[in-house]
Amino acid sequence: MSSTFFGLETARRAINAQRIGLQTTSHNIANANTPGYSRQRVNLNATNAFPTAGMNQPSIPGQIGTGVEGGSIQRIRDQFLDVQFRSRASDAGFWHASYKSFERMEDIFNESFKTPEAESQSSNISRQLNQFWNAWSDLASGKESKSVLKEEANTIAESFNSVARDLVETRDQLKSEIDATQEEVNALLKAINQINIDIRSVEPHGYVPNDLYDRQDSLIDELSNLIDIKVERSPSGGQSSNVAEGAVSIKMVGMDEPLVSYNDPNAVASVEVGYSNSEFGEVSSIIVNRADGSSESILASDFAKGEFKGLIQAFGYQSDSDDPSSVEGSYVWALEQVKEVAQAFAREVNAVHSIGFTEPDVTGQMNPGGEFFTFTDNEVPFTLAVNNDILTNTNNIASLGVNLDALEDKSAYQDLLKESPINYLAIQAFLADDGNFKDGMPKAITGNHTNAQLISEIRDTKVSFNGGEKQIGTFYRDFIGEMGAKGKQAAQNYVNSDMLLFTIDGRRQQISNVSMDEELTMMIQFQHAYNAAARSITVADEMLDRIINGMGVVGR
Repeated sequence: MSSTFFGLETARRAINAQRIGLQTTSHNIANANTPGYSRQRVNLNATNAFPTAGMNQPSIPGQIGTGVEGGSIQRIRDQFLDVQFRSRASDAGFWHASYKSFERMEDIFNESFKTPEAESQSSNISRQLNQFWNAWSDLASGKESKSVLKEEANTIAESFNSVARDLVETRDQLKSEIDATQEEVNALLKAINQINIDIRSVEPHGYVPNDLYDRQDSLIDELSNLIDIKVERSPSGGQSSNVAEGAVSIKMVGMDEPLVSYNDPNAVASVEVGYSNSEFGEVSSIIVNRADGSSESILASDFAKGEFKGLIQAFGYQSDSDDPSSVEGSYVWALEQVKEVAQAFAREVNAVHSIGFTEPDVTGQMNPGGEFFTFTDNEVPFTLAVNNDILTNTNNIASLGVNLDALEDKSAYQDLLKESPINYLAIQAFLADDGNFKDGMPKAITGNHTNAQLISEIRDTKVSFNGGEKQIGTFYRDFIGEMGAKGKQAAQNYVNSDMLLFTIDGRRQQISNVSMDEELTMMIQFQHAYNAAARSITVADEMLDRIINGMGVVGR
């Protein structure tokens, strides 16, 4: 037979369980706006009924319920959505870094070919190239002076240099971002490992550290944006609760050994970026250093996707460990393309300038033209400059063409000009030979700026570019178009991956976020249950009072 006090214990258990429910609800409400917080619930379990099965059980009609207890407090989270989110976060991080790097690059070039008006209003290389060619054409027709040409030449040279410098400076900023990201990755790995230690110190005692799980998951989400990772949770052992989630092991995609191990707090690894000693100083490899002193080197092309890799690909990296010259990367590519344009531009102008003649010097001598531009590429960035002789004296501009009437064999000179490609060294040798000129006749005539016209026609001449032939302006426009296409692709991929990430996160938040309406409903539910349990105690107390104070007093 059950005790008279049996109902008091049942009500006490009910009050205690509903109180835990109210406290959990209050905790959820308090953290409704806390980033990374997952709502929690109390798992209420009915306590064992009375009596238990056995040989000496009392003879009563059946088992009687003994109340309720709070079995555990569990956070509400969908692990499958976490896996999806982290997989997509690395994609979004990679494309975001790529998109931002191309956006900066486009700002440097400031090119717009949408309309002639837009192009004419922008300050860019393509516009200044046209102005440079026009200055030569105007000089040939007598519309402009050599001083104007010198200024246009200075402007285009400075534009090439400025773009190259800006590319290098922005690339240096990317290097700083890579180094900062390296430190961030290592700091996150250490923080995640420390929480592993904390989790494993409490789980074996039956506790469920939900807030530690949330904090760790927030750090893992941040890490997944930087590098593509796989996350596994393993139980801590001991007397762990059946809802305990365990500590995590984190592996980088493409690697077998974990960066963080759930059962070895000393096995946390660190990531280090290695740079080459070449002219670009590109990323040669990414080294994973482990606690046991071993290390693993990975090529940037094999590195896990994420914002980290996006920055490295923009900065520049070595794609083949056996070939130090195999340098790839968005900014390396842009620098090489600009260098190719500037070098071809200087080479072609210098070649035609070398077959012209200057204005007469103080002795009346007309000298053959030398270099119009100087081009230096022994370091990054290159340097393009107007020849100092021209800067100090514009009469050294070889705009005068050959006096055809002074040639012994006019057709021989014209045949050299018709060759494709033109052999400018052969023309220089021809003009340097006084035997090819008639005695007493000037090699050039003042005012006859036919060489200036030849230089202006370089605009429409196909020149050599990496084994092919294109006009200088066309090659530059194609480069800008390709850069824009790559930037557009990166932007579109970023938008797509970010939208998908937003959708997955929205579904995750629907499950894990705190709903104030739901929590208030649960609060009322627990409150009424608590009040009812308290009323049960009052009823039991009245019953006991009747038995203790009211029985056995009949007739007194």
